[in-house]
Amino acid sequence: MVNPQQKNYIILGLSLISSILLIVQFMHSRQQNNFVHPSLVPVNVSSDSKKIEMKTPYEQNQVKNTIGKYNSEIQACYFKHLETPKPVTMGRVSVDWHISPEGKVISPQVINSTMDNKSLGECIVKEVQKFEFPPPPTDKPLYATFSYVFHKQGESTAPQLISNPAKGNKPKREKR
Repeated sequence: MVNPQQKNYIILGLSLISSILLIVQFMHSRQQNNFVHPSLVPVNVSSDSKKIEMKTPYEQNQVKNTIGKYNSEIQACYFKHLETPKPVTMGRVSVDWHISPEGKVISPQVINSTMDNKSLGECIVKEVQKFEFPPPPTDKPLYATFSYVFHKQGESTAPQLISNPAKGNKPKREKR
């Protein structure tokens, strides 16, 4: 037979085990809610954004490689832009589009630009429309976005120190 003191230890032990099991089950359910499928990998899409987005291996590899394959066409748009009067030589043009299940570009458009030149954006959209991607792994169109960053060769993208003659040639940061 079990005496009253042993009975109290048994009840205390069972309570402790039950509590541990509940905590483990709670932690496991929280992990499942935060679970990220292994086919999704974190990438920082734009250096302007501190937000991390999840992209599939298709987007990481095939989309990125295809965009790189057409860089010379986009660069030609920039060179054409540099021939305009007083061109902005440094900036960013962000474009988005959908990739059809066949790999064709659907509805490309400029979503943001710091270049202050509509014809540059139109040229980029015209070139993006010609891109041919490998078919996505799904039967649905896939959304894609990309930011093209432009600057003339030898031009620094960092803020430059310039002198201010009115204030005794003290350097100050140039605003861009």
